[in-house]
Amino acid sequence: MKKQICMHLNSKATGTEDDVLALRSLFEQSLREMYWSEMQLATAFENILASVSSKDTVRMLTLHAVTTKMHCDRIEKIFESIGLPPQHQRFEPMESLIGDMMAKIALTEFGSVRDAAVIACVQLITHCEIAAYGTLKSFALSLKEEDVVALLEKNLADEKEIDLKLTVVAEAYINDEAANKEF
Repeated sequence: MKKQICMHLNSKATGTEDDVLALRSLFEQSLREMYWSEMQLATAFENILASVSSKDTVRMLTLHAVTTKMHCDRIEKIFESIGLPPQHQRFEPMESLIGDMMAKIALTEFGSVRDAAVIACVQLITHCEIAAYGTLKSFALSLKEEDVVALLEKNLADEKEIDLKLTVVAEAYINDEAANKEF
């Protein structure tokens, strides 16, 4: 069975021109969605800074907002590299994650519990971005877009680094403070 799957995958590896066009279209759509997502996130991260209490959480959100703007710049370079004007397309999963974060902020009191909620939401968002950039990188490799791959790798590495730093902050004290909060 494994041999049959590998043979099937290998027979598709060469791809027809229609397959490449379909993948190119999917790549471009996904890129537009990530561009939209990054633009929305840059604003969202800046807007929630006053909602968190921990200096470390504020620092991480500020870093993420700055990094997100750099991601927008890189995506614009990707569009330029593939010969398209930068365009964005609404991405409902990211819109939902941002909405969930805003709802949790509204439902929690200022302090460690809200900080824990914000970190959890930002990590969900970051994991979505990691998946999206990994997929875009895979598409770019298949489409032989070497310059694009390098830019996507930078965005992917940034997201992984931010995720790790958020985990460190949460586990260092935010989650414990939130768990020990008296009601």
